[in-house]
Amino acid sequence: MKFSEKELEDLVVSWIVLGISFAVFRLGVSSLVRNPILIVQMLIIVGSAFVLHELSHKYVAQKYGLWAEYRKYTWGLVLAFFLGVTRFIFFAAPGAVVIMSTGWVTREIEGKTSLAGPVCNIAVGVTALLLRYAGMYPGFLTELAMINLFLAVFNLLPVPPMDGSKIIRYNPLLWTGVFISAGLLLFISF
Repeated sequence: MKFSEKELEDLVVSWIVLGISFAVFRLGVSSLVRNPILIVQMLIIVGSAFVLHELSHKYVAQKYGLWAEYRKYTWGLVLAFFLGVTRFIFFAAPGAVVIMSTGWVTREIEGKTSLAGPVCNIAVGVTALLLRYAGMYPGFLTELAMINLFLAVFNLLPVPPMDGSKIIRYNPLLWTGVFISAGLLLFISF
């Protein structure tokens, strides 16, 4: 994959803001001050969920010969930080992979590119669950699985501009199978 300096900067800024925002939302400032390693854990968890999701879209798009780069959405990051600090509800719209083509992008290419992010989250979530059931780091791996599987389910919602809206347009049966699988896995992760 090819990365521009701007893209790398946007990814790192988004990752750090999301990681800290989610850590504050989930655990509270006092817990993080008492145990700062939790911030590192959340950065790893958010990194796997968010960064790998976005890079999966980029990878598939570039395999189809499309130009694809992640761009942060500053106001979405500000909102995520504000909501994290208030601990009322957490919602994030940190940015997205922007994809451009000199020609027509088919529904198949759009659908497969959109599918890549949620499938990556499902793969990370399943791996974390398997390792958890093997007895390794149960707290961390449970959180890793839950966040990745939640992100998969959320992104599979068939509402524009979510990935699910493009996948269901491409192949409704495929969308149904992946959505149900992700939902069941999320349920199991609790």
